Amino acid sequence: MGQAGERRLSKVCDERSRREKSKKILAILREFVGDDLSRLRCLDLGCARGLISYYLAPAFERVIGVDVDAMALSGCRLREHHNNLHFLAADGRRLPFIDESFEVVICAQVYEHVTDPQALVREIDRIMTGDGVCFFSGPNRLAPIENHYGLPFLHWLPRNLASWLLRVTGRSEEYEENLLTYWQLRRLLARFEIHDFTSKMIGDPQRYFVVDELGRLGPLRRIPPTMLRRLIFLAPNFNWILTKKR
Repeated sequence: MGQAGERRLSKVCDERSRREKSKKILAILREFVGDDLSRLRCLDLGCARGLISYYLAPAFERVIGVDVDAMALSGCRLREHHNNLHFLAADGRRLPFIDESFEVVICAQVYEHVTDPQALVREIDRIMTGDGVCFFSGPNRLAPIENHYGLPFLHWLPRNLASWLLRVTGRSEEYEENLLTYWQLRRLLARFEIHDFTSKMIGDPQRYFVVDELGRLGPLRRIPPTMLRRLIFLAPNFNWILTKKR
């Protein structure tokens, strides 16, 4: 495993942050779908070590965590004691499931790591039921701080220069992430209806378990909701529910 893979695993092994993120996801899903998720099948795309899958499992009929990194999945075996929780090594661009297999899909902080995000989106559309939902979250290219390395403007640099900077600072050998802007993400997800929860989370972080996640963004709560929705294209991270267009 390269430095990038090791760095990714170190982030997704923080049990406290994974637990809070799973609470956030469940709060949003329950607000949108309804309190009872126990009859729904859930696919967690890009699950890495499977901690979020683990915390989601008690709420659903079945949860399957998928990741292309078999090394990451090797750490999931200890968490399979939930009878309804399973893990599978698979490429999110070519999922081994029949059409409309899941009522709920989780795609959290995944798009920027995929070489062909359009293929990922097509697969989400294919395996999600007609009345299903996808919880989608991901970083914003317009945010000044690159969220994977914590370096300002890293993702605004030419890729070769960004990779050089990572090598010089000893963080990684290559910059591999592909961040998109608000408008680019909406074009990528054009086949779906997008229901935004980002502004709601900023306005009520306790309700969505994001007090720690928002951190320095707390002062944004003083912005009137109407104006906040207009400025949402500047948010460092987006949290959306996707549904199929009728």
